[in-house]
Amino acid sequence: MTTRRNSLKSIPSVGTAFAVSASVLLDDAVAHAQDVAAPLDGHFHPKGKAPSAHTKAILKKARAQLPFSDTQDFEEQKRGLIAEMPEKQVMVDAGHVAWDKKRFDFLDTDTDFDGIHPPLQHISRLNQNYGLYEVRPGFYQVRGFDLSDISFVRGETGWIAIDPLISAEPARAALELFQEHVGEGRPVTAVIFSHSHTDHWGGVRGVVDEADVRAGKVEIIAPRDFMEQRSRKTFMLVTR
Repeated sequence: MTTRRNSLKSIPSVGTAFAVSASVLLDDAVAHAQDVAAPLDGHFHPKGKAPSAHTKAILKKARAQLPFSDTQDFEEQKRGLIAEMPEKQVMVDAGHVAWDKKRFDFLDTDTDFDGIHPPLQHISRLNQNYGLYEVRPGFYQVRGFDLSDISFVRGETGWIAIDPLISAEPARAALELFQEHVGEGRPVTAVIFSHSHTDHWGGVRGVVDEADVRAGKVEIIAPRDFMEQRSRKTFMLVTR
């Protein structure tokens, strides 16, 4: 029977696709910002510039019109917190930094930035969660370790991990924090990729071992045609 979900019995090609796409997305973007010495005529400088008087006026008007005195969403943001992550940086096995939460600490101030639209700044502050949260009994999330959140759902034989972030080390750190507080040492027996964006599967090797996947101890569940979608996106990134 054809279903909307197919079980992937191995993950080497997933890792390969991530290795290619991540290097193109991240390394190439940094290189472009550093290599351009001066702005092209009529184009915005890749390193940015100070906001204009018009921009400042628009942002000031938005701050005055929106109900930022209502703090209910910040109270709800804290709901379910079990444990904060003590370290601000997650290191790559090779020794450099995989994820640096300190880079976003400026958002925790009450400063009104001239170059950030108030609602965007507001929601960015709401995204400053950094730790383990209970969504409901048996359903947990580790937030702030990457561009996405990783979830853990209690299964009959172990934990089901959902959307294991971008890279292995942050996903592994998230799993370690989860196991320390509520995981009870139960293994991850299934992983679900909700869709093919890299931040929802790239760190899978941080939560499961490929040998266990091949041995049938861990099931990888993804949308139909997931591997074809990854191949097309990776090809577009490499050849653009």
